[in-house]
Amino acid sequence: MALALNNYVTKPAVATTSQVGIYTAPAGYNAVVLCAQATNIDTLSHDVTLSHVRTISGIAVTTYASYKKPIATSDTIELATGKLTLAPGDIFKVSADVNDQLHILVTVLETLI
Repeated sequence: MALALNNYVTKPAVATTSQVGIYTAPAGYNAVVLCAQATNIDTLSHDVTLSHVRTISGIAVTTYASYKKPIATSDTIELATGKLTLAPGDIFKVSADVNDQLHILVTVLETLI
């Protein structure tokens, strides 16, 4: 079966104090991150970090798309202010200063290489 030319994928996650993998670009596809949102469901403000991990020569290199970005109570923010491109195997991860209070949605367009 042939691979689809384009796939739209939305991945939900709940942030914890440990990094959680949200999305990994699959083999054969580049991915364009269209949206990366975080919603704070708590009654207190919290911080969220979104990171991009790419393995180069066997070493995982982490770059922050958003670092300890504050989210007010009952608010939703955009974590990436522009489009980001992920190569096959690249990973988006999220972490927060609290467990289970920040809900994350990442939407990507996967494009066949």
